[in-house]
Amino acid sequence: MRNPRFLALTTLEKVEAGAFIQEAFDPKGLKDVDRNLAETIVYGTVQNKLFLDHVIDRFVKKPENLDQNIRQLLRMALYQMHFLDRVPDHAVVSETVKMAKVISNVGAAGLVNGVLRQVIRQKEDAFHIRGEDEVTRLSVTYSFPKEWVVYFQQLLKDETEDFLKSTFKPAPLTLRPVSVDLASLMAELEEAGFHCDAMKSFPAAVVKKPRGLFETSAYKEGRFYVQDAASQEVVGLFTPDKDAEAMDLCAAPGGKSFQMAELFSHVDAFDSSPERLMRMEENIRRLGYKNIATAVRDGKMPLPKKKYDRILVDAPCTGLGLIRRKPEIKYRVGREDVLQLARVQRRLLENAYGALNDGGELVYSTCSVTVEENEGVLHSFLTDHPECRLKEKGTRYWPHRHGTDGFTMACIVRKDA
Repeated sequence: MRNPRFLALTTLEKVEAGAFIQEAFDPKGLKDVDRNLAETIVYGTVQNKLFLDHVIDRFVKKPENLDQNIRQLLRMALYQMHFLDRVPDHAVVSETVKMAKVISNVGAAGLVNGVLRQVIRQKEDAFHIRGEDEVTRLSVTYSFPKEWVVYFQQLLKDETEDFLKSTFKPAPLTLRPVSVDLASLMAELEEAGFHCDAMKSFPAAVVKKPRGLFETSAYKEGRFYVQDAASQEVVGLFTPDKDAEAMDLCAAPGGKSFQMAELFSHVDAFDSSPERLMRMEENIRRLGYKNIATAVRDGKMPLPKKKYDRILVDAPCTGLGLIRRKPEIKYRVGREDVLQLARVQRRLLENAYGALNDGGELVYSTCSVTVEENEGVLHSFLTDHPECRLKEKGTRYWPHRHGTDGFTMACIVRKDA
């Protein structure tokens, strides 16, 4: 039988090396209760990494010399002791010391034991944040690098802490109905034993406790697609037209292409990743779309000499709007990454525009909330193309305001020549 804590440790080591949690976490062979424990430890440890390191560094004499695998063990243990109630502290210490002996040596096990015993003796005071200035407090409390705390303070002002706090809330599993209305889909899933709530401001449903959802006939027969509510709003910026030819330039995994197929006569779905397109094609078959054609294309390279009435550029981005789902992102991207991606996004937008018919619409979107990747790219484009206008003011969704992923979107209209 696999040990859930060892699985959590190996997953965290892979994440530290650059993998995403969703790729690295492999719970095969674990009972549900152990899987849930391992998954909780992994996500919680990553979400709170800077906070946990703040505590560790107080109790280790030379924290800069601490082996990375022992630091991961201590993070895991402190996360369980501070945030989880299900396991007594003495049991956490015992399990962690045993693991230290396996992955390192008796000396490392002694260090782990000593640190954790000190933390138990100091109780809640061990987790008190040292640092008087507001940036340090927010950075440590919500485990956000200081440069991002400062950035969001400039952007959000008094809402900054609400936003940082919202990134710790579990992201909902949101369904978009396909070929049925929302009420019918919810009724079918309720009958199958799933509890569904309709979202207040979006034509979508949230499923609580979704384990087994993808074994239902509703899924297998293509009556829904999992897609965040804000992501669903992107395609809604287009003017529907059953005669329109459409292109999705960065299409995989495909949710927006599927929506476009319901509004337009045909969709060419391009993506640079053959693997992602293969998974997209599986969903095309499951959902029954007949008017989507996929092809491997790098959106920065010249496109076929075909003109389109509707084009979507859902550009690759920092993903800072997805931190609830991918907490590791906040440690991996910095301001320089934002600027580099903005240049790529601008190039994608320019390339797509060359394929847009006069009078056509081009929607630009990202799952990021930075100004540089959104308003900055659009301002640069519109400055260079005075013949274009925004259909309406762009929209940004925030997790703390809307309960959705962070998403930004706008529709550009190419004026008739």
